[in-house]
Amino acid sequence: MSNYLAIATVTVALRDILQDVALTAVPGAVVTTQRPEDINNAGQDKAGINLYLYQVTPNPDWTNNDLPMRDAMGRLLQRPQTALDLDYLLSFHGAELEMVPQRLLGSTIVHLHTQPFLPLVAIQDTIQHTSYLAQSDLFDQGERVKFSPLNFSLEELSKLWSVFFQIPYRLSVAYRASVVLLEEQEQIPETRLVTRPVITLNPEVS
Repeated sequence: MSNYLAIATVTVALRDILQDVALTAVPGAVVTTQRPEDINNAGQDKAGINLYLYQVTPNPDWTNNDLPMRDAMGRLLQRPQTALDLDYLLSFHGAELEMVPQRLLGSTIVHLHTQPFLPLVAIQDTIQHTSYLAQSDLFDQGERVKFSPLNFSLEELSKLWSVFFQIPYRLSVAYRASVVLLEEQEQIPETRLVTRPVITLNPEVS
């Protein structure tokens, strides 16, 4: 399992992966993690990919995986965990005459289809080079984080973009990262083993 830093670790690791992909497709392209309206204000002709976590939902397949967590006396049996799916909006920017957004889109789709799982080495590099993620332990999570595209129609994408304040639709796709397992770092009380059984007889007095 992983601690509360897992969500941010997935985002930064994915950003770093896409940065290498973007530079290969379009030299000078930059991958950012800002709100879409901030990217729009910075200028639409600058080549880049914006990665934005817009929704976090419970993973239905893992919802009851950690039950029961406590015994009849309220003592902790196993650490509570929360299984989450992370939904990202990826928007592509750059000179339309040179098809920069489409080139970045194509390279991103190819990479995430070819390597859908978040590599452990990418997680470790992210933790080592990002000071605020130094205590992350995502690499200990037994379940691999997988990226899969969300099959949105144009209408659904338009509705998603409508939640942002007065910005035009940009070429974009949505991806889901699943599953991210967050676990409380509460200590489980040690259970003592029975080393010598003791049987006591209480004769009934009539």
